[in-house]
Amino acid sequence: MSELVGWLDPRGRMDLRCLFGQDWAAPHDPIGPWRAPFHILLRGRCELWLPESRALVPLEEGSLVILPRGSAHVLRTAGLEGEGRAIRLKPGELLDLKTNLPRPGKADTDILCGEFEFPGRRRSMLLEALPEPMVIPFAQHPEYVWLEGLVRLMAHEIEQQRPGAAAIVAQLSGTLFTLAVRAYLETRPELSGVLGLMASPRLAAGLQAMLQHPGKAWTVASLADRCHLSRATFAREFTRRVGTGPLELLTTLRMELASRLLAQGGQDTASVGEAVGYRSEAAFNRAFTRHAGVTPGRFRRAASGGQGVQGAQAAPGANFIATPFMQ
Repeated sequence: MSELVGWLDPRGRMDLRCLFGQDWAAPHDPIGPWRAPFHILLRGRCELWLPESRALVPLEEGSLVILPRGSAHVLRTAGLEGEGRAIRLKPGELLDLKTNLPRPGKADTDILCGEFEFPGRRRSMLLEALPEPMVIPFAQHPEYVWLEGLVRLMAHEIEQQRPGAAAIVAQLSGTLFTLAVRAYLETRPELSGVLGLMASPRLAAGLQAMLQHPGKAWTVASLADRCHLSRATFAREFTRRVGTGPLELLTTLRMELASRLLAQGGQDTASVGEAVGYRSEAAFNRAFTRHAGVTPGRFRRAASGGQGVQGAQAAPGANFIATPFMQ
């Protein structure tokens, strides 16, 4: 998980506190990709409505909800019909305040809102594997006392507004993403895809080997040895859990790492290709273009210029990217 989160390089920030009475609705426009809003329900109960998927999710006090793909959503009073009472925005020194009350101190619902940003703007198997929304009811799980402690510390800093509070909250917000992913993995042992590999005691060593040595000439047999499984058992369980074979996933990981190295700059295309297991620059160029829809050179120029790659589509059957790398 450390490797995959590190490739994402998440940055977090808290920018809004909501103090509501009865009958309220707070709509949020879509902000993805590469930005993921989050909400921490410190007090009260409400519901989350996602218009696109028509999903309605009840939220209990002591819950963290993240929308990894930045979908449009509405937080609102449970069972509300209509728009609710008018909400006012009040600028603040540390956080802006939204409220529908003349006296916010009497609020029934207290929510902290912010967002994670993934500045590399690279496709990520980890990010795409997370559900939309991802809900962590940390107050309902005593084993998540560490996550609750982090949330309470953030809330305390926001409430007290002592010197350095803004910097502390910003740093803790970035950590919050990793802790949320860890908590999600620990509560759902039957996950599929890359999350399933991370959570599987039998298969995780194979994924770890790929991440630690992506340039190694792995075979299904050598990866199976890392998991102390026969080749046939490893291949069968891997495909059942992930939906693709080990070497197909390895290629995807290599392309994800290659995009990171290209975006960072400092290495020529041949060096990047060699770092991810390609001894021939031409072979790497073909593989990257097939999976990314653009050549390595074009991707690097777009990343260094902070501009999107327009019209880059993956080839049919490619499992790395089916839409432009960058928006």
